[in-house]
Amino acid sequence: MNDEQPVYSALPEKEAIAQIRHLLDRIKTSAHPDQVWDLRFHIDILAESLRESQARVLGLQEENRQLHDRVLREKSDYESLRASMDELLNLHELTEAISTTFAISDIISALMDLSARFLPSQSCGVFSLGGGDMKLDVLYTRGDQRIVQCVQAQCDDGIVDWVLRGQRPVVVEDMSTVEHSGMETCSVVLVPLRVRARNIGLYGLYCRRPKDAFTAGEMELLSVLANQTAIALENARLYSELTYSSSQLKESQQQLLMAEKMAAIGRLAGGVAHEVNNPLQIMLSRVQLLRMNAASGDRLEEGLESIERGVKRISKIIRGLLDIAGHNAAERVWGPCDLVAALDRTLELVQHELERAEVKIVFTCDDCLPLVAGNIGELEQVFLNLIINAQHAMPEGGTLAVSARVVDEAVLMEFADTGIGIPDALLDNIFEPFFSTRSEQGGTGLGLSVSYGIVERHGGSIEVHSEYGEGTRFSLRFPVAEGAFDA
Repeated sequence: MNDEQPVYSALPEKEAIAQIRHLLDRIKTSAHPDQVWDLRFHIDILAESLRESQARVLGLQEENRQLHDRVLREKSDYESLRASMDELLNLHELTEAISTTFAISDIISALMDLSARFLPSQSCGVFSLGGGDMKLDVLYTRGDQRIVQCVQAQCDDGIVDWVLRGQRPVVVEDMSTVEHSGMETCSVVLVPLRVRARNIGLYGLYCRRPKDAFTAGEMELLSVLANQTAIALENARLYSELTYSSSQLKESQQQLLMAEKMAAIGRLAGGVAHEVNNPLQIMLSRVQLLRMNAASGDRLEEGLESIERGVKRISKIIRGLLDIAGHNAAERVWGPCDLVAALDRTLELVQHELERAEVKIVFTCDDCLPLVAGNIGELEQVFLNLIINAQHAMPEGGTLAVSARVVDEAVLMEFADTGIGIPDALLDNIFEPFFSTRSEQGGTGLGLSVSYGIVERHGGSIEVHSEYGEGTRFSLRFPVAEGAFDA
């Protein structure tokens, strides 16, 4: 609609009436008086009608002007309402996108997609604020790396610190484009990310427009989007910490439950093992004496041999129970232990067996591995149990990777095989006494239980990670001996 309205003019009609009056004055001397009177009467009526018509036209023009002004106001109101609806839709889409995920990449991607609708940029990025030194780390970028360079430059100049303290979006012109007359002027938009009155990062956009081309509405909407994103990022961080704490709590509960089980087995073993072991030794000696007197090849000799194997198996189980219970502590010699030397001696014991089973050993170790405090014999027993288990898990041969390194002032040893793995349903039970997947092959189910107890007594921890069909990795962590890092 054209904003300029036509204005009615009655000048031509007035001039015509004036000419008619002039002609009437000229002919009134020669014309009949009645005719002159009639003409003058009709002219007066015509003039009056003309004035009324002019008044109606002016009234219509005023109504038309008011209607035009009303249409312009309603058009402006509609445009404002449409802009507000677009802003609400953007906020709704952002809220919907960030409320259904705790993935940081998805949250930031939603922010960049929505901000691009009303503020296109050549590149943009989200930066996290770490520590109290106002250092920005690149979290996520889109487009070229110009925004990273500009934010770093603004950070060095103190602009970023000013923006974060001001708690509002700021537009800074890229002086490298301003100083070149033939280059399009570009600007950097810096928006603080705040949650609970605390700065957690910065959202930056590199736009191809001068500073004066940005509107207050764009900055306000950008600030609202940034605040919503900051809340979502903080929730994602809290969820991640909660998940980690939950997994740590679950692991601690499992360790506590295992410790309670081991303590119960220990109390049972302490009360029963000694009472059972003495009669077993008597039975074993009597059976061996009877075998010496029995004829070779006799059925009696075969039965006595079977009894001897059974008694020895029971005796082995009792020794395992005593190890789990931690008895005979006075017989243990504690001191600084070289884990690499202990592992080498263990590998020498089983080298022939591993070669026959086509199991390849790959060993890696940090230089100058520190010593740990403990009993070297018990540690070698742990290594032997893990190596034998790995061999049994690779019936067709494979690779056993053994590594030793320092992690957080502790020695971490890992035994990773390429065997059949352990089903998830059995992982929680492998350290329980008498649990074995090789019962048919004579497994007692005490090897890992004994190893668990030994590692616990050495102040360490043992964990297992397994993928069925892929292999198993046992991770042992031992605290270093006192003063080992000072040597």
